[in-house]
Amino acid sequence: MNTPETNRPEIPPVAEVAPGASWLESARAHLPAVQRWAYLNTGSFGPLSRPAEEALAAWSRRQLEEGRIRPGLWDEMDALAAHLRRRFARLVHAPPESVALTHHTTEGMNIATWGLRWRPGDTLVTLATEHPGGMLPVYAAARHHGLDVRVVAHTEADTEASLLAKLEKAITPRTRLVAVSHVSWKTGMVLPIREIAELAHGQGAFLAVDGAQAVGAIPVDVRTLDADFYAFPGQKWLCGPEGVGGLYVRPECLDALQPAFVGYASLRDRDAWDETGHFIPAPGARRFETSTVYIPGLAGMAAGLTWLESLGFARIFAQVQEMTRLCRRELTTVPGVELLAPEPAAGLTVFRMAHTPPEEVVTFLARRGILVRSVRRPDGVRISTHFFNTPEEIARLVSGLQALGSG
Repeated sequence: MNTPETNRPEIPPVAEVAPGASWLESARAHLPAVQRWAYLNTGSFGPLSRPAEEALAAWSRRQLEEGRIRPGLWDEMDALAAHLRRRFARLVHAPPESVALTHHTTEGMNIATWGLRWRPGDTLVTLATEHPGGMLPVYAAARHHGLDVRVVAHTEADTEASLLAKLEKAITPRTRLVAVSHVSWKTGMVLPIREIAELAHGQGAFLAVDGAQAVGAIPVDVRTLDADFYAFPGQKWLCGPEGVGGLYVRPECLDALQPAFVGYASLRDRDAWDETGHFIPAPGARRFETSTVYIPGLAGMAAGLTWLESLGFARIFAQVQEMTRLCRRELTTVPGVELLAPEPAAGLTVFRMAHTPPEEVVTFLARRGILVRSVRRPDGVRISTHFFNTPEEIARLVSGLQALGSG
């Protein structure tokens, strides 16, 4: 991720929401960072929402003033964790007991990859465009267990049909796990997950999905997708704090996935173990949690979700699509810009600019107060358009690119 070195003004105070303010104006008033920048890099980190920050700060203040251990505190923390599991579950349309709390998508993908009972001769299938958080666990597990990895070529020219045809050739009866993203972090393409699940399950394989660029940007129903494991973060499209995420484990897959790491949080209760090594895991996906987590982060994430739900996720998803279409349409008017953006797409748009390296584009735009990032292989500039972005910000982006091209 690019971190431009620029002169940064002070964070503005929370805007007062005027009577009669629009839905978008009211929402943006709770996102101070979008008043500082044209914030078009949510795919890396979304702007932290004011409700999330206030809850995080309140819990941190309690820890400072009251201490971090006192009568009743464990029960309160357990209740907060259970509450967030339910909120995450509702977001992805999963049973609450099928969601574990993680620190990020990468942790969820590692849990799904390392926990399977690997057999000699097993293979893993993934795509060449996968994020390291999904691809590296595949390679690490393969090297540890002596397995084969089949990497399927995936380019911006691929359609759903061509990608499925490639995967169908790669997935065989020896395939144990298919690991792919729901939305490609390099192109923004929404992959046909349900059809990929059908290919994987038809050969007896499991499907692990990296949902980092999907959850909060598009509707996600893990049961309809028929994913076995689905990992997602809080700090991107959900505008929550870093260090909080979720992992869905299909209930029918619980016995097939073994916890690779175990601790207090993995147990049915805190007394469900003995000195011989015997322990009783939690009955649901909570068995994949291990130990102490950052409680203020959980509180911030839960409060942020409450705020997003008050805005209405259906409206959020519709606005993401509207802004993405506008961004793509306006970029086609800029001389020298080539879109690397297949359909269907979520909130990401990737392009290259003739005769200008992506990193130079990122730096130039940052100086104009516009946050974007570069990606590699294929090399390009990535734009994230979320519900809080505006046509004026897209116009600023286009103006900046035109200025760069004419300079």
